[in-house]
Order: sequence, then structure tokens, then C-alpha cells
Amino acid sequence: MKLWVYIVRRLLLFIPTLIGLTFIVFVLSHSGGTNLVLAEYVNPRLTGEARTLLIQKLTEEFHLNQPIYIQYFYWLYQIMQGNWGYTNTPIFSGSVVTAIELFLPNTAMIAAVASILIWVIGVPLGVYSAVNRDSATDQVVRVGSFSLYAMPIYLIAVALILAVGVYLKILPFAGVVNPLLVSNLSWYHNGISYPTHIILIDAILHNNWQVAWNAFLHLLLPSLTLALATVASIIRILRASMLEVLDQDYIRLAWSKGISAKLVYNLHARRNALLPLLTLFGLTVAFLLGGAVVIETVFSYPGIGYWTTQALLNNDVGGIMASTLLFGLILVSANLILDIAYAFVDPRIRY
Repeated sequence: MKLWVYIVRRLLLFIPTLIGLTFIVFVLSHSGGTNLVLAEYVNPRLTGEARTLLIQKLTEEFHLNQPIYIQYFYWLYQIMQGNWGYTNTPIFSGSVVTAIELFLPNTAMIAAVASILIWVIGVPLGVYSAVNRDSATDQVVRVGSFSLYAMPIYLIAVALILAVGVYLKILPFAGVVNPLLVSNLSWYHNGISYPTHIILIDAILHNNWQVAWNAFLHLLLPSLTLALATVASIIRILRASMLEVLDQDYIRLAWSKGISAKLVYNLHARRNALLPLLTLFGLTVAFLLGGAVVIETVFSYPGIGYWTTQALLNNDVGGIMASTLLFGLILVSANLILDIAYAFVDPRIRY
């Protein structure tokens, strides 16, 4: 099968996946009845005739008095138009789409830095552990990876906070920046920086290197926590894949030709051993998103996970359903990109 045919097939399969995702979110958001749907649009302090008229207007606007399947199509149309509802939390009140624009960049930044740390830490350790199988170092790496894999992510966060933040006092562990450094800045207010909403990038754009360095330090600990919680899987899978590759005939042929160990391990073995890690990438995205909800709450980092937690604590239906839909869209999109990337790397996938 040609590559473009495979890509078209995957894109066509992506459509029913998206429809299924939206249907699940719709069912969840309407499972509590009409009152739960209207809760995100009606101010609880509004009473009397004004409240009755508003509920009647919204019921007609959202077609809540019609069959459920009719409601779904109208709801889906609103989603496609960018109307995802409203959110009311202590850190933000307003349109859900605006909340996503403000908080998602911080989560993307943490996920990006964590991904870099995962590969920088996990790939060398996985390869080294396989090359030196059954050695003392291999045993240490395996025990360490199993320990990290077994630890809940919040426990890793607390351990790093106590060790690095409280005892050694090397890195800050709360917020995105020292409040004293941004108290008088015109491009930072109400906990949000402008224009990108990522304070590290915004500080660089405004040529404020002191704030940029401080923001970078605040970013390290939550990113390192996410990386350590994920790197154990990378090490285990890469070690197993590397051991399998090293037993292949073409590796034995390379050894028989007198090729140096450095070339055999780095050029012939590691390149092919990395292929299974592409499969893990989609799961890693899901884990980073799920972990971000916990990590951003522990470190008080104002990202999409922290906003989702605030929505949960305040029974904010709009925020909860919007974050559920957003996480689902990111996950299925990541899997689509993964499938296409795998087809580029390994042509056998197309058949």
C-alpha cells in the first residue's frame, strides 16, 4: 500500500473516532439532566422571574426540550463554532475557549520540557543497561526504573519538593515565577503573561532576562517530576528492544566484520531499537496530560490541569466537560500523528 493511501485511510478513520469522542462527552455532560446543563450558564444568585425567563430562553436556544439525539447535533454544531460553554472558577471566570487559550500554553511547556528530559535520561540509560546486561550497573538501573514505575506521581513530586526545594533549596516549587519580580510589569497581570501566556517566552520577548531565568527555574521541578514518572517505562521498553536487536543476525554480521562497538551500538542497534518507543509516544502524551492535572495542582502551576482541578473542586460543569473533550482531542490527534510517523519509519506498517 502506498504511503498516501495509508494516510488517507487513517484520516478517514479519524472522523468516526472524533464523532465517538464528542458523543461520549455529550452523554456525560447531559447525564445529570437539564438542570446540570443549564448550571454553567445560569448564575446561582439569580432568582425570581429573571431566572425563570433565562432558563426558558436557554432551554429553547439549546433545544433541551427536544429529543436527545436532536440536542446532540445542536450541541456538536455549537462545539464546531467554538462555543464550548462557560467556566466559573477562582482562577478564571468566562468563556471556556478563553480559559483554554490562557492555561493550555503552560501545560504544553511543561509537557515539552518533560519530553526532552525523558529522552535525555531514558534513552542513554536504556541503551547502557542493555549493552551492560546483568552487570551491577544494569541491576541498579533496573531497580531504579521499577521503583519509579511503582511510585505514584504525587509521591515523586513530594519527594522532589522535600529534597530539592526544602532541604537543598536549589529550585523553587510553587507558581510560575517569583511574584516580586512581576509585580510592576505591564505585560503580566492576574497571574497571566502576554502575549504567549508562557512567562518564560514572554520574558524573553520583552528582554527581561531576570524574570526569564526565574521562570525557567520554576519550570524545572514540575517537568522533572513528570519526566521521572514516565522515564521508567522508556528504560524498560528500550532495554528489552535493544537486547532483542543485539541478538539479530545483522548485528552478528557487523561484529564479524570488525566494526567498532560504538558504531554497532549507536548506528545499527540503537536506531532500530528506538522504533517500539514510537508506539509508547501516544501513551506518553496521555500520561503527561493526566499527570499534569496532579503535578500542576501540587506545584500550583497555572496550566490546564490546575484549571481542571479548580473546576472539579467548584463543581464547574463547563470546565470539567471542556477539559475532558480537550484531553480526548489531544490524545486521538497524537495517536493519528503517531500512526503516520510510524508508517514513514517502518514501511511494513502500511500492509
